[in-house]
Amino acid sequence: MRNLFPILMLITNLALNNDNNNSNNNNNYNLIHATCRETPYYSLCHTTLQSDPRSYEAEGDDAITTLGLIMVDAVKSKSIEIMEKIKELEKSNPEWRAPLNQCYVAYNAVLRADVTVAVEALKKGVPKFAEDGMDDVVVEAQTCEYSFNYYNKLDFPISNLSREIIELSKVAKSIIRMLL
Repeated sequence: MRNLFPILMLITNLALNNDNNNSNNNNNYNLIHATCRETPYYSLCHTTLQSDPRSYEAEGDDAITTLGLIMVDAVKSKSIEIMEKIKELEKSNPEWRAPLNQCYVAYNAVLRADVTVAVEALKKGVPKFAEDGMDDVVVEAQTCEYSFNYYNKLDFPISNLSREIIELSKVAKSIIRMLL
């Protein structure tokens, strides 16, 4: 009987902790849902935030900031993916070298300036600069696309990736605006 009491305490403690975790996960799911409803691309927002474990750890006043950082990180990941695709295209299509170089410069600016500024601004509580950074991502993506139109009216070979990064940056901007 004496050994039974510690076992019952352990089971009770585990059950209470599990209820707290479920409650927190439910609250964060509701936060994700409510936040994404306020963005122009609900599905993209919801999928991106749900796939990142930081979404379920976000609490208190910093929860929206955390969601904004997750979206900015998604923009960063997509930029890296685009830059890798640009390198592949340069090898397979040397005639596209000039517009691809302009695209590389544009997405390098996204990574080195826009994303970096957005992350720092969010961490320091200055969301206006983060918002500006996400606006710049759209401009850089459009610059890349226009470079293909300028050179011989080529088809834009990374249009799907370009559209995705534009949509991600617009979602990030919408979340960041909630902090203003």
